[in-house]
Amino acid sequence: MEECIEKVLDTRGAWRCVRFASGNVGVVNTQGETKLVVGPFQKLNFAENGFLRVFNRVSSERRDPSSLGYAECSRYSTKLIENEEGKANEREFFIDMKNGELYTQMPEFVHFGDFEIAVIGGYLCTRTRKLYEVRAVPAEAWHGKYGLYLALPYNGEPEEKIKKRMIYDLSRYEVCLLNGDESGVYWKMQVFEDYTLLVMDDEGNYYHVKRSTRSKKAVKVYLGVAGNEAERAMLLRDVREIEGQVAERLKKEAAKAKREAEKERERQMATLVSAEPFRIGNKWGLRSKGRIVVPPIYRSVKYPVGRYCAMETYPHIWGVIAVDGKVEVEAKYEDVVIHTDGTVDLTVRAGKVISKKLGTGNE
Repeated sequence: MEECIEKVLDTRGAWRCVRFASGNVGVVNTQGETKLVVGPFQKLNFAENGFLRVFNRVSSERRDPSSLGYAECSRYSTKLIENEEGKANEREFFIDMKNGELYTQMPEFVHFGDFEIAVIGGYLCTRTRKLYEVRAVPAEAWHGKYGLYLALPYNGEPEEKIKKRMIYDLSRYEVCLLNGDESGVYWKMQVFEDYTLLVMDDEGNYYHVKRSTRSKKAVKVYLGVAGNEAERAMLLRDVREIEGQVAERLKKEAAKAKREAEKERERQMATLVSAEPFRIGNKWGLRSKGRIVVPPIYRSVKYPVGRYCAMETYPHIWGVIAVDGKVEVEAKYEDVVIHTDGTVDLTVRAGKVISKKLGTGNE
C-alpha cells in the first residue's frame, strides 16, 4: 500500500525525496510510486552518485542508537554538525539508493571498468542488492579480462556449510561481482582458458559465466549443485567437458587467426616487390617506394631475390630476411645464396653447404 505524500523535500531527475503523512521520509518516482521508505528522519535530500543524505536531529546527550531508527555500524564514525543556534546537533547519514544500506559518512568511489565499489573506513563495499563488504584496499580487487567479473578478497574462512558445497579446496578464497548482475557476489571457483569462469552462489548453485557478444554483460549458464558425492562427480564431469570445449575452440580460433595473419602478410609482401637496400652511415636496411620497411640495422643487405634477401650482421656472418623484415634464417652462416625458386644454400663452413626451402620455418 502506497503511503500518502505530504511534502516534496528534494528532486533529482525522475526521483523525489518526500515526507509521507506517516512522518517517514522516502523516495518516490514522478508517478508517486515508492522506491524507498527511509524512516522517521528529520530531513532527506539527494547526494551525489545515487546516494541520499538524511539528518536526524538529536540532543547533545548520548542516546541509544536503536531509538534513532537505524542500525549503527561500529566501524563507521558519525559526523556531528552543530546548527546555527548551537543548541543542538544534527547527525548526518548517507543511504545508497541501490541497496538501502546506511552509512555514517559519504564513501569514496573506485571504478574498475563497469564496476563501482564504495570505499569507507578501510572497507570495500559493493553496491549490489545484497551488500558484500570486506576490509581491504582497492588494489586487492582484481578486474577480470574483458570486464566479465571483478574479484574481491575474502577475509577468513567460509562457513562450513558453504565449504561443503565447494567442489574445489581453494588455497585462496575469493568472491566476485559479475558484469550486469546487481544481485550480489558469487564464489569464484575457476577461470577457464578463455577467461569465462565457474562460480557458486551461497545456495550451492554452480554457473558457467560467459560474456554476451551483444550486451558485453555476464550470462550465467546453470550447471548444477554439489550437495553429495554423486552431484559433485557430475558437476566435475561437466567442468572437464567445458575445459575440453574451451581448449578446442581456442585451438580453432588460433588456427584461423594464423591463417588470416598469413594472408595479410602475403598481401603486404606483394606490395614490397620493389624493395631495395639503402644505407645510413655504416648500416643497411630496405626501403620500398621511398618508405623504410626494414630499418638500417645490418652490416650489409643484398638485393632481394623474389621476396627474400641476404643480410650480414657481422663480417662473414650471414642470414636471410624477408622483404618485410621478418628473419627467415638466423645470421650464423659464412655465406648464403638465394635462388628464384625460394630455396637457399647456406654455407656452414668451407665445403659444407646445406639447403632449405624458405618460408617453412625449418633450418
